Amino acid sequence: MISKTDFLIYLDAPRHLWAVKNNQIDDRERDLYLQHLLNQGYEVEGLAMEYLREYLMPKYGASKDDVLIQPTQIAGVYEARTDILIKNRSGKWDMYEVKSSTKVDKENIYDATFQYLVFSKHYDIENVYILHLNKEYVRDGDIYLPDLFVAEDINEGVEKLKEEVIRLREDAYNISELDDYHKSIACIRPKECPCLCVCHPKLPDYSIYDINRITGNEGSVRMLEGMGIIDVMDVPKNYKLSDKQRFQVDVAQSGEVYIDKDEIESMFGELEYPLYFLDYETFNPAIPLFDGYKPFDHITFQYSLHVLEQNGKLEHYEYLHTEKSDPIPSLLHSLKKVIGNSGSIVVWNKGFEGSRNKGMGEIYAEYRDFCEDMNSRLFDLMDVFRNQLYDDPKFKGSYSIKSVLPVLVPELSYTDLDISNGSMAMASWYDYVFGKEKDEKIISDLLKYCELDTLAMVRVYQELTYII
Repeated sequence: MISKTDFLIYLDAPRHLWAVKNNQIDDRERDLYLQHLLNQGYEVEGLAMEYLREYLMPKYGASKDDVLIQPTQIAGVYEARTDILIKNRSGKWDMYEVKSSTKVDKENIYDATFQYLVFSKHYDIENVYILHLNKEYVRDGDIYLPDLFVAEDINEGVEKLKEEVIRLREDAYNISELDDYHKSIACIRPKECPCLCVCHPKLPDYSIYDINRITGNEGSVRMLEGMGIIDVMDVPKNYKLSDKQRFQVDVAQSGEVYIDKDEIESMFGELEYPLYFLDYETFNPAIPLFDGYKPFDHITFQYSLHVLEQNGKLEHYEYLHTEKSDPIPSLLHSLKKVIGNSGSIVVWNKGFEGSRNKGMGEIYAEYRDFCEDMNSRLFDLMDVFRNQLYDDPKFKGSYSIKSVLPVLVPELSYTDLDISNGSMAMASWYDYVFGKEKDEKIISDLLKYCELDTLAMVRVYQELTYII
């Protein structure tokens, strides 16, 4: 039997479906962030059911007997469960799939088409809709469901995909029945693979899948695989790659560190002391928690700030919001007291911090000038590595702080922290503030994690200044 979930797994990677059906998925404990995402999905589904009862049913003139909630049907070897079936005024049925997103993507239409093909064997389906969150909805008081949700008609997309999905689901079934997984196609993203022993049993330490952005071009990956090339060291010199990819591969194959000292020195020459090393932690709920926010808007609840003077003096400041209120006013009030009117603000990925500043200034106009001033002074330390001014084979194509820090400053590490990434931080903060139990250790763990983010930037910057 192939369920809708099986079908989506197949679309992700056929061999993953084989692994699921043959109990070859790696054992992984469900982490706090994954549970947080599931809980958000349940929250959206709950509000969607309220929307159905309070607005959709009256719109349709439907009684309880005209509505089926999460019905399941089987057609041959295929099984599907949809979120809502509601009988329309012509006596036919409309299907609604609820998604906790702000738009319809291609996977959603494949998903809905699979379900349509099953349910249309039992019901006369007239329309198929994706019920998703309205990206333009701004909370103002209690959640207003008619503005929160958008019902998007995907009839045309379903019609276009029907024949393709019929072929794909048949292939999915055939793969689920295979006795040899080698007859199915493996994934090209080992870092996210749920069954490494099946998809990539002989993965080298530095593989072709580590080449930056190469997995966005499946054809290029499959061509290398077809040539029997998995190790980055074996990529031919004449194999077509982007300039950045070729540079990365050349550095890897040379085994030597590349440093453009002159360009780094030129970049650092633009910096103005004191240097403010700043990092935010945020939470982006599907359903806005506070007035002024849209679905999935980031709520900045924490900052860490290291201030480095030209004479080498280093001071640390921090803020963590722990009340059930919008953190922005008190966070910005605190930050404004310690960030002066001059000096460069050093971040790792200014697109993120800059967007947070812009968003906070838009919601709280009294801080708009301060936020705009911060953005005018941002310096992105990550650019040194993203622009390959400093490249080390040990980075394996990554320019995240967690890849750079162990190489340049090995004495600092995230591995011993109980909260060691942004996803864990956001989920932990929400559990502490809005959960029933208050584990005070979460507070100290959040502070340690965010402080390390800015201390790491300080130390990386200092290491680079020693080198140049």
